[in-house]
Amino acid sequence: MHKLKLNIEVFLQTSWKWLDPVESESMGGKDSLQPQAIYFFADEKNRSFCRRYNKEVNFKRDVEDINLCEKCGMRFWTYRAAQICVFSPAEEYHTIESRSEGKELGNFPDRDLALSGVASFESRSWE
Repeated sequence: MHKLKLNIEVFLQTSWKWLDPVESESMGGKDSLQPQAIYFFADEKNRSFCRRYNKEVNFKRDVEDINLCEKCGMRFWTYRAAQICVFSPAEEYHTIESRSEGKELGNFPDRDLALSGVASFESRSWE
C-alpha cells in the first residue's frame, strides 16, 4: 500500500461526473483540496474508477465483492449503476495494487479522514 496522488490521466478517461458541478468547479475541480462528491458509473466497458486502486476497475469484482467501500470510508451513496465517493482530488490517499491486497486489508489507514469528508455531505439533501 502506498500513498499516491490522483492518477488524473486515468481518472479523466473513466466514467464519472461531479455530484454538484458548479460547486465542485468553484472549489477547484480536479485540483480541489476540499472533499468533492463524484459519481462513478460502471458502464458496459467497466470504466468505473476507484480512488483506492487509483485506476479503472470492474466495480463489482474489484470493489463490491471484497467489501472495499466499507474499508475505505469514501462511499457516500449508491444510485442504480453508480456510486458516489467523496474525496479531495488534490490530496494523496492510501492506494492498493491488487484485489488480493484489498481482500486482506482491515481498513485503510486514512479511513477516518475519508469518513470526515463524507460527513460534510450527509446533512445535505441530494436528489
